[in-house]
Amino acid sequence: MAPTSPRAPTQLRVSDDLAVVRRMAGGEAHAVAELYDRYAALLLSVVRRILGAAGEAEEVLQECFLQAWNQAARYDAQRSSVSTWLILIARSRALDRLRSRQARERAVDGAAAEPPADTSSTAEHSVFHAERRRRVREVLAELPDEQRRVLELAFYEGLSQTEIATRTGTPLGTVKTRALLGMKKLRQALRTEIRELL
Repeated sequence: MAPTSPRAPTQLRVSDDLAVVRRMAGGEAHAVAELYDRYAALLLSVVRRILGAAGEAEEVLQECFLQAWNQAARYDAQRSSVSTWLILIARSRALDRLRSRQARERAVDGAAAEPPADTSSTAEHSVFHAERRRRVREVLAELPDEQRRVLELAFYEGLSQTEIATRTGTPLGTVKTRALLGMKKLRQALRTEIRELL
């Protein structure tokens, strides 16, 4: 009987790698450490070629072995060797990280390129609006008390003429007359401002 020839080192490695992945699929934590010892240097060089940054490459390497651990049960030896499977995971993770980094850089560049908001027109509008309010208050102060009170209740408190009549105990017709007279005086006094608005 002829002695059996020993298997080539490559065949030993392939079958041993497969055994390690099966142990990982079974939940054996030491198996992933074995795989790390065998392939970390190779995968790190793959990741560094894509990313360039050493710090990020180390993080991606850790993610790669975590993914291998989580997907060990789905590994198919018919589709690729363990080393090829790990390289594909590392490449995919590195490309994802690169795309994410580029998207962040584009967002930062885009934000930096945006012109600052034009606050001058907003400030100018705010000043104009405040001046108009001040002017309306001045004119209101010049109205007779009963007309001013009706207009203040209508505009500042949002009451209807019926509600004003109820609150003040004044007949509705009187409230309407006071509102009408007050508005006429306001229009005359604020004629210039009204033209500017139109």
